[in-house]
Amino acid sequence: MYGTGSHAGHSTMALRFDGELYIVESQDAWYWPTKNLQRTKFADWIKQAENADFHVAWFPLNKEARAKFNEQAARDFFFKTEGLPYGYHNFLYGWIDTPRNNLPPLVGNEFVPILFSIFEKFEAKTTDIFFSQALNKRLGTKGLDIAGIAAAAAEKGMSIQDLMAMPEQDGWEYTGEEPRDGLAYVCSAYVAALYKAAGILPDVNATEFTPYDVYSLNVFDTTTPRPQQCVDADPNVPWCQLRGRFRMTFPDYNTVAPYPHMAEHCPTIWPTYTREVGC
Repeated sequence: MYGTGSHAGHSTMALRFDGELYIVESQDAWYWPTKNLQRTKFADWIKQAENADFHVAWFPLNKEARAKFNEQAARDFFFKTEGLPYGYHNFLYGWIDTPRNNLPPLVGNEFVPILFSIFEKFEAKTTDIFFSQALNKRLGTKGLDIAGIAAAAAEKGMSIQDLMAMPEQDGWEYTGEEPRDGLAYVCSAYVAALYKAAGILPDVNATEFTPYDVYSLNVFDTTTPRPQQCVDADPNVPWCQLRGRFRMTFPDYNTVAPYPHMAEHCPTIWPTYTREVGC
């Protein structure tokens, strides 16, 4: 949240299977009993959210998005990806979009590769999962360590920061410690991928989406009267907050029309996180 300017730390999607409402999401059992890309019956999920002291807001799709939304295609995509591990392989790269204007001000632009080059000496496999494998994808190489990546990038006139800023491509498959690897999605990227599969996003790389990118899409309903409980609890916002001790806020909610290659070159600098139109 500090790095991207998002006012949400997790993204999920509600989807019905055989008439029953589920929550589908990508997570790694930090609070839940199960990990990986999964679905949970809503009645169970909301209890787990309460146990985890989650704050939960519900953003229903607007009429136009609902008309386009292909539920069966979304379900098919879920079954195709169910059980895949959480997207640690591209966790960093969805929000590092520029060589120098994404990291928080206390973190220097050279800090991340230096940190991982030190960590690599002790945990080479973990470093490959979190950092190096995605950079090899960008170079078209395989198995290079960080020193090798820096050398190969220099031959192309690029720095590691330039590589990190290259857009993550949907369809890249990764390997790691899980029995089943492949496509890699963090929580918000998985929601965007489901939206894309369902037909409400254009030609985007869903793996570039942060929670901010998801809730800023102008695909949500702000005109249909909300349930009275939502109005009573929060009279001045267009969404429903289902639980939480504090009132949630979402700057730029429902303001950005989806466009091709959205969110691939966006700076995110504290404290304003100002973005260029069409980045």
